[in-house]
Parts: sequence; structure tokens; C-alpha cells
Amino acid sequence: MTRLSNILRSVLGAGLVLAMQPALAAVGARVLVQVWNPLTPKQQSVQVLLDDKSLVTDQIQKAWAQARPQICAALLREMGKGGFAAGQTLYDLKCLLDERADFTVANSGPGALAVSLAVGGAVEATSTTPTALGKYADPRFSLALRTHLTLAVSIQPNPAETLRVDSAKFTVSDAAIDSHNFAGDVLKFVADDLLPFFGGPQFRKLAEGAIDAQEIETKGRFNTALAPVNAKLRGPSDYVRVAVWGRPDAIIVAFGPKPLTPPGGGTMFGALRWNSSQPITPGSCDSFSIAASVQTGPAPLRDPNGYFEPADAPMRQVGTFQPMRAAAANECGYKLSGLAAGWPNEVLARSSIGASKVAGNSLFRVNFSVVGDGWDGHTVVPQPSAQRNYLVRGAATGEATLDAGAAAKARVRSPGDPVVNPAALAATPLDRARDTRAAATGPGALAAKPSLGAATSLQKKADAPAFNPNVLSPSTLTPAQVPSALH
Repeated sequence: MTRLSNILRSVLGAGLVLAMQPALAAVGARVLVQVWNPLTPKQQSVQVLLDDKSLVTDQIQKAWAQARPQICAALLREMGKGGFAAGQTLYDLKCLLDERADFTVANSGPGALAVSLAVGGAVEATSTTPTALGKYADPRFSLALRTHLTLAVSIQPNPAETLRVDSAKFTVSDAAIDSHNFAGDVLKFVADDLLPFFGGPQFRKLAEGAIDAQEIETKGRFNTALAPVNAKLRGPSDYVRVAVWGRPDAIIVAFGPKPLTPPGGGTMFGALRWNSSQPITPGSCDSFSIAASVQTGPAPLRDPNGYFEPADAPMRQVGTFQPMRAAAANECGYKLSGLAAGWPNEVLARSSIGASKVAGNSLFRVNFSVVGDGWDGHTVVPQPSAQRNYLVRGAATGEATLDAGAAAKARVRSPGDPVVNPAALAATPLDRARDTRAAATGPGALAAKPSLGAATSLQKKADAPAFNPNVLSPSTLTPAQVPSALH
């Protein structure tokens, strides 16, 4: 008896907590339109065409009011089958589900929303027992339920039907018994058989299966209820739908202008000039080119608040570059035709020169930057033509490095260089003669003295150079008679 009382107190406490939970805020509908003009392509804003605070809630509640008796009927049919409750039969069944459902809306994937209805309620029933006490002792109880009806909603390409319910799934998340007339030997049957059955997975599976069998009719009712919502989620006829978001307070649909075809007939011409007195000049006009593009629509919205990334805007390449005859030795003429007349055209001028150059032991790279001469060098609005000149500036970057011959000589003089085998770097006689640190001690006794930090290497006698055995007589020249090159 104590065990059953504790269970019942838990059930009543859980029901009280559910009753105290505040109702969720209403879910509305909003329609947004991107405001964009090709003459000011980097500027865009959002205009609100519709902001109904409770449109979705009102329609979903209407559909639930129609589906509620249908769901109860399906549940009672299943529970009224013989032997349904742990082998016992239920009778005098009643179903009571909440008249209003708390529901949420959220994104569930690309092009899809999930609408979840949370519903509380109870089923009253009387159960037969395996005892011989008779019908008067059959326990009467109510079964507290907490259920969810989840609607999978897909976003349709048809602008007249933005939302469509594809499936309806019923789940039971909580079921607990509240007794009405437990007495005597019946208590053990309720505690050992009915409570585990209704609190376990078997009842949930049977109840969910019975209601899900009515899925086609259930989702049909909700699709009918969404028709007024879809009618208001439409944008201007010359706009296209660009985004749909599911939020706790609203379903939001955004529209944007269709991509525009830019006009033609625009021309840009001028010259690319450089200072011929500078040491670095392009030399010819072959390396120069100018590309152009125009923005054909607004950047996509990242969220309903109007945030967007300008780099995501749709762009179209326009224009044909044509080099022209130079008017002076330090300039190159050009013409860019096929631009969007009257629209801002984004242009990019550049030089392909960047070849490596070698001068002595130095390696450097020459590059040319092309900047606007008296304008930003990036945007032009031909009306229908525009003259724009560029300045060409050369620059050389690089670092000093030894050439191959100098590097080889350095390695010879440094036999301890870890890159080369020291044993193969014995100094030559000529190097030893030029090394001021080498001293001749007599025939066959010449030793090579390496640079600081190098390993010492002894010259074998057989490898020593031959010397004239005839000793020269002492010089009779005075210091003034010695050639200056020998001082």
C-alpha cells in the first residue's frame, strides 16, 4: 500500500508541475522584401510587408481542434481491444486531451521546418482483474498522458504553397496511473501489472502506432489549416523567394528582386602612364589588361535581421579590353567597350610583368602596380562613355645572394662546411700560396692552414709541389731598384 501511495503522489506532483508551466508565446508570420537598386549596388535594406503576431498559432489551433477527437478515437479503439492491458481488458473508456496545444517551430534542415505540438491529457478506464472478486472490484483509474505531435513541414518551390505538411508523427513521452477505487487484493495487481505496463515501452508503442495509422487524415487537416498562412506568405509578383526561417515567434519568408540583365553600350577609354625617368619601366604595353564586372542583385540575407555579406552578391563579367596606339613613349592607350552604361562598373587594371631578374650576385623581382590617376581606380559609371587614366608604378623586391661560382669558392676555403665532405676539400697549392697564414718550412714540409673553424689537413710529402734545388744567390738590388709591384 505504501509503495502504491508513493507512486500516486509522484503522478499528482508531475501533473501539478505540468499545469504550472506557462504557455508558449504565439507564433506569427512575417514577410520581408529586400530593397536594392543597381545604381547603388552596395546599399541594401529590408522592408517588412507582413507581421502577423499570431497567424500560425491561430491556424494550427484550428487544425488541432479538428484532429483532437480523431486522435482520441484512435487511441480508445486500440486500448479497448481484448487483453490490451497486461492481458486484461479495459472498458468504460474516456479520452480527454487538452483543447489547446503548445507548439514550437524550428528549422530541421535545408528547406524544411518542424512543428511540434505538446499536448497533455488523460484516459479513464476500468480494467478486469485476474482475481475472482467480480466486476465490483475491477479497478477504475485515469492514465495521465504527455504527448507530442510532430509535423514535418517542407518548403515548396510553388510561391502559392510555401509550406506543406509531409508527415505527422505521434509520440507518448509520459504515462502514469492515478487510482480511483483500489481495494484489497486488487492493489497488488495494479502495482505489479498495470503500473509497469502503462509506464513501459509496450503501451507507448501500441498507442503511437494506433494514432500514426491515421497520419494521412491528420496531415491533411493541418495542410488545410495552413492554406490561409500560405496565402499571406507571398511576396510581390516580380520578386523571388530567397529564404525561409522557422523561429520560436514566427515563420519568416524573405523575397528579393530577380537577377537583372545589365545594359550594354558603355565605354571607358584613356591611357596608362609611367615616369620614363625612373629606373624601372614596363618597356611595352603587352602586359596590361583591364577586367570589368557589375552587380546584378542584392547579396543574400544571412538572417531575418537583414545581415548580409557584400562579397556574396551576384556579379556578371562585362566589357572587352582593347590596347590602343600610344600617344607618347611613356604611356599605353586602351579602350574598354561593352560596359553597363549608367551602372557602376567595377574595373580591375593590372600588369602581368613579374619576371625574375639577375644582376651580378643579386636576385630581384620587378612588379608594376596600376592605380587611378585622379580617381579611385575601381568604379566607373559610363554615361555612355568615360575617360579614365591610370598611373603605372614599378617596384623591385629581392635579396642579395652569392652566385654559384662564389659559393663554390667559399666552400673550398671552408672545408668544414657541413654541406660538403671535408675530406674532399684539401686546399690547392695555389690557395695555400695565397693564404697569408701559410708558411713554407722547406721542401716537402708545406702544410695547409685552413680558415678559422676548419679541420686541419696535412699534405703528404708525395703531393708537395717540386722546388728548384738551386738556391738563388742573394739579391744585389737596392730597395729603390725593386719593382713597385713587389713591395
